[in-house]
Amino acid sequence: MKIYSFTIAITLLLTSFYSVASTQQLAWQDIDKWLSQPASIGPWKYQKTSKNNTVLHSLVNTSNTFGGGVLLYRETNKPCFISIPHQFHDKYTLTIGRALFDAHCNMLVHNTHHRHSESPDSHPMDYSKRASGIHVAAVQAFHNKYPNGLIFQLHGFNQKKRKTPQAKKADFILSQGRSYNAKLAKLQSCLMTLSQNTYIYQKDVFELGGTKNVLHKVGLAPHRFIHIEISKPMRKRLKSHPVSMEQFNLCLSYSA
Repeated sequence: MKIYSFTIAITLLLTSFYSVASTQQLAWQDIDKWLSQPASIGPWKYQKTSKNNTVLHSLVNTSNTFGGGVLLYRETNKPCFISIPHQFHDKYTLTIGRALFDAHCNMLVHNTHHRHSESPDSHPMDYSKRASGIHVAAVQAFHNKYPNGLIFQLHGFNQKKRKTPQAKKADFILSQGRSYNAKLAKLQSCLMTLSQNTYIYQKDVFELGGTKNVLHKVGLAPHRFIHIEISKPMRKRLKSHPVSMEQFNLCLSYSA
């Protein structure tokens, strides 16, 4: 009887735990608190490393729970946010984003699972569509802490899949949504030192890979979110040519 009762108690406890775990979501307030008091949060484990007298704070989720993901924070860098939602599908975007983070920006989030992998909950694993988890929470916390800071999201695209001649030769396609401001025009001018085929969505081209990005729906101030699509040849060039990577980083830093 005692063993039976104990078994029932354990079963109820586990049922309760998994019920809570299946509905629990990370809030931006959790990340806001973490920025001043770093610690592990649920499946995201806290790591701290130091190099060249600077401290790197990390939250790392090695499982797919709540979408997985990694958050990096270096307080001494400039307040700008880097989003890498498709590191596996959009090859080299994490390498490019990490170089920008190491040189200039203070926050970066990247996915740890392919966007088409199986999700443990009702939300997609694709970070450009997933409305919950560390990606959206970190973006909202950043926007709350640095209301004037820019959020850069790096994507890749296949030139051959574009429909218009202009888009087929594009190396960079920049977007702030339905409209754009002087910051994006300034970024375009700077990136044209790397490629004259640098275009603004809704001005030069009207094709974009992600027009229903979740970050357009989380209450960010207008023009704070900059979506950057990079052709595969340009991604290869940035990865293998340090001078080109440095120029790319400087362009984004000047805009931030």
